[in-house]
Amino acid sequence: MSWFMILGLAAIVFFNRYYFLEPKVKIKMPLIMNKMLHYSAPCLLTAICIPVIFFDDDHFRGMVNNPYIYAAIFCVVIAIYLKKVLLSVIASLGFFYFINFLINY
Repeated sequence: MSWFMILGLAAIVFFNRYYFLEPKVKIKMPLIMNKMLHYSAPCLLTAICIPVIFFDDDHFRGMVNNPYIYAAIFCVVIAIYLKKVLLSVIASLGFFYFINFLINY
């Protein structure tokens, strides 16, 4: 990939995001579009997380020795309980490394 293509794609992504985040630009989206965009973050998060949690390359991970499933369950519970993003991420990472250490060693 050439530098020209990398810089061009970076400019496209930047201006595409800048246009929607700039307060001076008033964009009125239709109501149906706002409803559809409301579900985009959970859909993307699910599409990214599910393969990581349940699959290892092409193989299905077991449920008993799977630290990812335990960490995901802990993450959901702690996020609902604490309602603080940074603290939930730190606690979830700590729990994942701890449970991974217990299962693998």
